Amino acid sequence: MIPGPLISWPFLLLVFVLPLLGAAVAIGLLVRAWCFRRQGNGDWRAFFSWTVRLATVFVVLVAAWVGLLLYKTFQFKREFAIESWQRGSRAQFVLERDFQYGEFNVPKGTLVNRRDVFDNGEPQRPLGLRGLDALQFPAPVQLAGLWVDVLETSPGHVRLTADQRISPVYHSDPESGDWVVDPSRPFIDCKAGEVAWFNTPLIDYDIQAEFTTGEPDGAAARFKPSQWQFTHCESDGGPLEIKPVFAEPMPAGATRQVFTREN
Repeated sequence: MIPGPLISWPFLLLVFVLPLLGAAVAIGLLVRAWCFRRQGNGDWRAFFSWTVRLATVFVVLVAAWVGLLLYKTFQFKREFAIESWQRGSRAQFVLERDFQYGEFNVPKGTLVNRRDVFDNGEPQRPLGLRGLDALQFPAPVQLAGLWVDVLETSPGHVRLTADQRISPVYHSDPESGDWVVDPSRPFIDCKAGEVAWFNTPLIDYDIQAEFTTGEPDGAAARFKPSQWQFTHCESDGGPLEIKPVFAEPMPAGATRQVFTREN
């Protein structure tokens, strides 16, 4: 919107020096007009010499340029506010209908926390679960064979809603560093309210193909609870970090997103 890079001599000249020079010339013209009137030099036509006319044209042009700068600044702030609101509304929201995400059908009413690095605040971007951070379900659901009400993906853990036995149990092999079944623990008994931690195995994908478009969403998402490798349960891990629904007022011009049929 503004010519030249943000930090350059043309930028400094057009945005700072030129308006200041225009203001100085305008003040000079006002002082000269006041002195002309005070001295009672007669016809005002005599005041408008060619130098005064050139200075007046210069001031008018600078004023128009400053007006354009102010308009563009206001427009930029407005667009930035709209884009920020639209990103926020797609990062913390409640599902308005069931949504198939990989292997799991996320139920309607689930509070979603997500971070989509490809979301630039576009007005018509489809709403989805790409970049999922956390889910808080409206009622206990069965996920990876466990009854849970909260999921956080990084690091992976779920909050249990009932006493449950988890099997198999995994640990990091000290020699290979891989996650393998722990032969010393065929199962672990966890209590309701505890947090069960798991490792998510790496899934092969084409990183170059997704570099500009992002990871797949919807039914094609790499969300496979059947492959999670549970490691342990704990009761003193502190509260889970679930952000509430994004509640900032919608600015004029923003668009409230809905899931498309393709989702």
